[in-house]
Amino acid sequence: MFDLSGKTAVITGSSKGIGKAIAHQMALAGAKVTISSRKADICEEVAAEINASLPEGSSGKAVSVPCNINSKESLRNLVDETHKVFGDIHILVCNAALNPYFGPSTDIPDDAFDKIMSANIKS
Repeated sequence: MFDLSGKTAVITGSSKGIGKAIAHQMALAGAKVTISSRKADICEEVAAEINASLPEGSSGKAVSVPCNINSKESLRNLVDETHKVFGDIHILVCNAALNPYFGPSTDIPDDAFDKIMSANIKS
């Protein structure tokens, strides 16, 4: 594995699945990680779980900053709060995404396409 000591990572969509695994591995590699998704209670649980799993003396640490990627204000808060706690941000993992439409892309309604682009690209 590689060393992420002294690095800070913000990982959106990190309260479960792939995002949670990324956050956990980065913390094990020494990074300070910000756990983020829409549900504050789940973010807190994941941050506590990661912190409890780190070996003694590890430079890794996890904090929780809930964020809705569809809200510019919420995204700004995610960055601001991470800066307050850890300082500079070195790594950004944009894991949060959505897809309200299942089917051929040729049939996707405009409003669903706009929602996907706004959340998955623009945010």
